[in-house]
Amino acid sequence: VMPWRDSVDGILIMFLGGQETGTAWADVLFGDHAPTGRLPLMLPATEADSIPPGLGGSVPYSEGLETSYRSKKFKAAFPFGHGLTYTTFEHSPLVKETCDDVQDCQLRIRTSVKNAGSVAAPTVLQLYLEFPAVAGLPAPFLKAFKKTSSIQPGST
Repeated sequence: VMPWRDSVDGILIMFLGGQETGTAWADVLFGDHAPTGRLPLMLPATEADSIPPGLGGSVPYSEGLETSYRSKKFKAAFPFGHGLTYTTFEHSPLVKETCDDVQDCQLRIRTSVKNAGSVAAPTVLQLYLEFPAVAGLPAPFLKAFKKTSSIQPGST
């Protein structure tokens, strides 16, 4: 948790950094590369918005699949999949399409993305679905994601 998060202008997080971590940070900080990453987990607003660690030799797993972004009980300071970049994007309404020409396809969703800002950058589209309540599964859940190529300002 980050109780100081509202007192700073920005928070940078890098997961799985490697040999070129310093170069990657410099490219983003100096504007040579637009940030494109997304959080692989939910960062809780408070300690109460997380699953407590197990103590002793037994760890109960009572939350089942209601962890991280799938739990309606937790408030996120930064939700799963969150990420900012140096531009803004606009998305057209989702369109459900048939997938007659694609094997093993049951549902196809299409949208277009416009770079409404002034800096070229890619983005990551995320599709979340919910099962009916009778399924007894937490909702929503991430079903698919797609990173675009770099989109020029004003382009779709």
